[in-house]
Amino acid sequence: MTIKIAHCADLHFGMGYAGPSPSSRFDDICRVADFMADRIIEENCDLVLVAGDLFKDARVFLDRASVEIAAAVRWLRRFSEAGVPVVVISGTPSHDAIAAYELIKEMRILEVHIFTSPGIKEVYWDGLIISVVCLPGINRSTIASREEYSKIPAHELHQLITDRVTELTLGLAAQCEYHPKILLSHITCAGADKGFEDLLMQHEPVLTKAAIEGAGFDLVCLGHIHKAQQVQGLTVPTFYCGSPERLSFNEEQITPGFWIHEIEPDLPYDNISNRFIETPSRKYWTLDLPWRDNDPDGAVEVLRDVSYSLTTNGEDMVRSPGADAIVRVRYEVTEAGARQISQAQVMRELYQLGAFYVQGIEAKIRRSNRTQRAAEATSELRPVDALSLWCQVNQVPEEEQAELVKRAEILTGEVSL
Repeated sequence: MTIKIAHCADLHFGMGYAGPSPSSRFDDICRVADFMADRIIEENCDLVLVAGDLFKDARVFLDRASVEIAAAVRWLRRFSEAGVPVVVISGTPSHDAIAAYELIKEMRILEVHIFTSPGIKEVYWDGLIISVVCLPGINRSTIASREEYSKIPAHELHQLITDRVTELTLGLAAQCEYHPKILLSHITCAGADKGFEDLLMQHEPVLTKAAIEGAGFDLVCLGHIHKAQQVQGLTVPTFYCGSPERLSFNEEQITPGFWIHEIEPDLPYDNISNRFIETPSRKYWTLDLPWRDNDPDGAVEVLRDVSYSLTTNGEDMVRSPGADAIVRVRYEVTEAGARQISQAQVMRELYQLGAFYVQGIEAKIRRSNRTQRAAEATSELRPVDALSLWCQVNQVPEEEQAELVKRAEILTGEVSL
């Protein structure tokens, strides 16, 4: 018999994402969540691990919160009704609604186990006990606001919290009596590919190699980083599942989904097989038309007839790369080129090509030296400086310019007497 463990995270149930309506992307998340539930139940998984960030925002009005919590509860009940135990941890406290987790916990849904603070859950399976060490997201700002830490430099506080995470992880793992022993956490792991999120995570606590390998885990299931991956450089199988639904253009190139980990109890626990299941996530697509010295009017040619440019001679519409996607356009042109482009027409054509939502059209204008210098002229310039700038803009010969400036200085000197 094989223990099959589904590992997912970062669903971010919530209203208000950029889209045709405040609820349109929420509907996408619910659709993908249903796909996951169907597949996990179809695969006869024995355990579901949810590594945090069920919700988009921490503080919302009751009318919105009730809809988001109800969606999460419906999803969790799918597993409960199928007899599949679920262990859920809360995620990043600054935006994941901890109060919502506590409310769900009070509902006492059969086989749904919620952790908003560190702890251990023992899951019974066919005569074995699976030990799940739960380490929810850590609120760095709460720790930093304590008086005893208020004067500590940021890098020292970062190291202090990281050390605390290591101690906590090792301490919880030492209390586990049974294998397989799994860490479920919402945290940044040393060695992970953070991609775009790297800058956002520089001062966050880190799950170190020492914490993972010193604790004797058989498997580490993580949430927080939205790029699915196996973390390299570790002797323990360590995975981020990523988000099952793309949520911004920062995730345009990622593959959303979740993991199914399979453990053979009769074999050493380092013999774990892992399958990544891709989800039918909404696409993000950027029509990027950067400046090209050898083709300065290239963007103009594309954007004056988007339908023709993005399809087979304006015909095979369904093959448009922006079909059913959230689309943005970025282009760089000259001032003359910009006047030939109608952004309203570009948007209309993108919708005609089947775009789900056009999030924005951003133009970068390459201005001539003449225009740039003219823009520098302000009322704060001295008359002599303004004259000098005018001469440069109008390409007055240097000798003539020097003579004009000289005479202007004489005139302004006389006026000031």
